[in-house]
Amino acid sequence: MNAEPQPLNARFSALHIDVARFATDDFNPFHDRNKWQRIEGNPFGGAIALGFQLSSFALHGVSMLHAAAPLQQRYLHVRITFADAVRVDDDVMLAIKPAQLGGDGATVSHRIALRTERSLALTGHIRFVADAPGDLPTPVEPSRLNDIQDRSDVPGTEYFLKRKFMSTANAKNFLLGANVDPAVYFDEFEDRVRFSELFPVSLVSCALLERGTRHGHDFLRAPMVYSYHDIVVDRDVALRLRSNDRLNMLVSAGQPPGDVPTTGLRREQRVHRCLGYTGAGERLFCAEIGLVPLSSLAAQDPVSRR
Repeated sequence: MNAEPQPLNARFSALHIDVARFATDDFNPFHDRNKWQRIEGNPFGGAIALGFQLSSFALHGVSMLHAAAPLQQRYLHVRITFADAVRVDDDVMLAIKPAQLGGDGATVSHRIALRTERSLALTGHIRFVADAPGDLPTPVEPSRLNDIQDRSDVPGTEYFLKRKFMSTANAKNFLLGANVDPAVYFDEFEDRVRFSELFPVSLVSCALLERGTRHGHDFLRAPMVYSYHDIVVDRDVALRLRSNDRLNMLVSAGQPPGDVPTTGLRREQRVHRCLGYTGAGERLFCAEIGLVPLSSLAAQDPVSRR
């Protein structure tokens, strides 16, 4: 477990990006091979990879290190900071640090870094933990969510509801887009159905876009990019997911960071709290998603670019 893992290499083509965005209904124009040119002030010169596409590639690399003896910790904690975009046909290298064990042996943690030939794209950690860290409060009785209209504001809360249904076809395509072999997770002959932990969370991008559109945000004139993801997934619930299972997602309005003082990009950052529940009311994930306006990066080095 202490040996230095070998770096993993991949290339994200326009087809990889298209497959991933179609599998998740992510209609952000940054990923659209036609609409990227219409984004005001876009510095990237083409479509760019999805943030969840990259983090899923990283998670798979970490998970394969433990394939011979799968980890049994109930929760997955992924904290990613985005540093630059991965552009079409970029070659990437994923470096994974050896596992670090918590003092009680209940935590296994890996540091990760994803680089292109041009720059650092993202950095962070992937942890497997026994207890859920930083649990967000439940804003509404989860069983009520099935009766609330899809793509609507939840009465009495700051949350917007987006409903999706699990699909093995979409999950397989998303894995392909992330440069991951879907056969590791799905095999009909072996009756193997395992939704990767970040696939349902990746649908949050669509939920955030739909919330923004509903509330009048113009993603072409005022584009936003990810600054960070802080995600906790209940692996026990994820393991029980099957095709056609309902997923109720709640995404909050963007709020300023809670840390003080706020300077530079931190002042511009908006944090969305996101929660995912199954149709049976089990919490699948909770997350904080940081976004910054593209305009706030103009005077900065290439940082926080999705």
